[in-house]
Amino acid sequence: MITKKDYKYLQIIDKMEPRAKCLRANIAALVVKNGRILFKHTNDWHRQYPCSKIGCIRDIKHIKSGERREICYGMCAEQWIIAKACKKGVSLRGATLYCTKHPCRICSSLIAESGIKRVVYQEGYPEVLPHFDILRDSGVKVEKGPNTNLKSYRRLKSDTI
Repeated sequence: MITKKDYKYLQIIDKMEPRAKCLRANIAALVVKNGRILFKHTNDWHRQYPCSKIGCIRDIKHIKSGERREICYGMCAEQWIIAKACKKGVSLRGATLYCTKHPCRICSSLIAESGIKRVVYQEGYPEVLPHFDILRDSGVKVEKGPNTNLKSYRRLKSDTI
């Protein structure tokens, strides 16, 4: 069940999304544990290979959305968050991840193994969802969040949407 607090976190990532550096897609995510935002990030290229200078390899090779993610020099917002947590020695066990798009299969595997217990996303990627649901099968609760425009937020009367 999506709560008003969930809604506020979704609004934060909505505002972050346009700042993503990926040349192909804008995606943002943040992770919350015990009511505190631990990390937030957008999808971005690897620091050694800025796509703004070398170009998007997936565009250069005419690769469709959802295919051949392994050749991309970019990192998903979820990957950046998990990498930051590892660098800082912060456990994500029991945390909630909020993202503007449903995590890709690679990120789903990382999320499942990181100990994150809940994912709230705003939009799906039906063309890239795997045959097997890694998140569900790993016990991660996945919920689709609502549109976070201000009008619908003001109409909320209870703690849940």
